[in-house]
Amino acid sequence: MSNLSAVAVSDAVQTHLGEIESHLGALDAALASGDADRIEQQSQILQMGLAQGLAAFRQAAASGMALPTDLHHRLVLARTRCLQQQQSVQLASASLGRTLGVLFPSQDGAQGATYGVPGQGAGARAMSAYR
Repeated sequence: MSNLSAVAVSDAVQTHLGEIESHLGALDAALASGDADRIEQQSQILQMGLAQGLAAFRQAAASGMALPTDLHHRLVLARTRCLQQQQSVQLASASLGRTLGVLFPSQDGAQGATYGVPGQGAGARAMSAYR
């Protein structure tokens, strides 16, 4: 690979990584705001950015270019941030599920509807009333 094309691929990877970091920051802010529409929008933007970044990373790998240490470190940090955001969303969802379980216990006295029909419990009916 020529030195010029290696620089172009490296610049593309760096640009995409910067955009991903920016999108992660915007999603952090959206999660902190609690605005569901903003969270959804930023999630979709991040997903598109990750897809475009992945294409650039694959092109770099196919060209035989080794990822510089600083870019590799930034990529690992971005991955960690994604995983942390995913974990915080899962924790919030579990907490909401527990809260709904306390507020709207099952009518038959069972502890939970683990093996029941999804969307048929009292909590699900109460949530659909607000839609």
